[in-house]
Amino acid sequence: MYRSRNPSRLYSSSDSVINNGGTTSSSTDDIDDISTTKQAWQTNPRAKWSTRKHRKRLKTEEKLRKEKNDGLSWEKFDFGESPKMDSRFDEDGSSSSDEVGIPESVLNTISTDSITYQTYLKSESKLDDNTSKQSLKTQSELLSLDPELVQKSIDILTPYIQERRLERINEVLNQRTRHTRFLFENPSNPSNVWACLRTLDSFGIQYVDVIVHSESYLGKAAVSQKRGMRTAMGSAMWMTIRQFSSLAEAIKTLKEEEGCLIYASDLNPTAKDVRDLTWDVDFDTDENDNTSNGESKDQRPICIVMGNEEGGISNEMRELADETFYLPMSGFAESFNLSVATSITLAYMSAVSGRGSETSECKGPLRPGDLHSHELQCLKLKGVLNSIAQKRTAKALLRKEGIELPSSLYNS
Repeated sequence: MYRSRNPSRLYSSSDSVINNGGTTSSSTDDIDDISTTKQAWQTNPRAKWSTRKHRKRLKTEEKLRKEKNDGLSWEKFDFGESPKMDSRFDEDGSSSSDEVGIPESVLNTISTDSITYQTYLKSESKLDDNTSKQSLKTQSELLSLDPELVQKSIDILTPYIQERRLERINEVLNQRTRHTRFLFENPSNPSNVWACLRTLDSFGIQYVDVIVHSESYLGKAAVSQKRGMRTAMGSAMWMTIRQFSSLAEAIKTLKEEEGCLIYASDLNPTAKDVRDLTWDVDFDTDENDNTSNGESKDQRPICIVMGNEEGGISNEMRELADETFYLPMSGFAESFNLSVATSITLAYMSAVSGRGSETSECKGPLRPGDLHSHELQCLKLKGVLNSIAQKRTAKALLRKEGIELPSSLYNS
């Protein structure tokens, strides 16, 4: 016998029935029979259980639908009930396996020792490498734009953006700092990464790096979380994020090319209290030193390294770091959550950072307003592009004036 999916709405006295192709009102006998059936259904214990289960399923479906429609919001973000597997980190509702052509339902039945699964891991590794190359390419293309082209592009697009939005973009960028950046080594939880990025944005950190070494993510759950983390980082459109596929590549860029001091968070016997770190360190006076990329050499920038949520930093990172530090604790817990540790570290850094004035320079790790002029304008262009609802509209407006920006800027 067929049962309605909503038992409480089987029929009512106003319902009509189809009889020989025509529509007529239900008879009194039919109504009495329906009422009796309805009462019997509602008093049946199994029917009550089925009704509750149905209503619960409807609420769950509505909640998931709302989360999917809302997507990731930079200004407002709440943790899901299961942060590590939060569906909001799946672009367009897709899963990690969709990117390599394997349905999730099929992947879950494949043994991790099978050739198919190993092929899947290789495809994932290629995706990680491509993401790393694309992130480095995007930043390089942005900063290599001609200053006059950048300014002209901004002038063309600004009439299509609300004045208060432009004021907000200028206000935020004028408080950004380039002196300190953060590096996350093989993080696993996308919700933690997203929370860290929000906090870093709030403290004026513009540049964030992440190491995603594919072989460090073992098992189906870990690979799925890694893919969610890729999406979380890609959604942070107001920050400049680079992804490295290996520790060696990251350290080479940060230490050798950019001259950063590496301060890594770690619980080892020689680690310093975060309050004892030295933040103001001058460049070595070496005439052959090119770490400042042709700019005036004042003090070395700082890179704060945060390790994996479970294992912390790697042994290689521990050996290459200029200093390791810990956050003081008074309780029984051994460590802070990654996002909490990032917040506390930033709070200590903010406390020892001088605000500067017209007659004195900013000191300490956080130095708001120290972006270079061209760098500032490039980030403003990126902000303007992100403020136009349809990026193809921005592309069409610029193309009308004979301007072709790199395609990577429209995907950032």
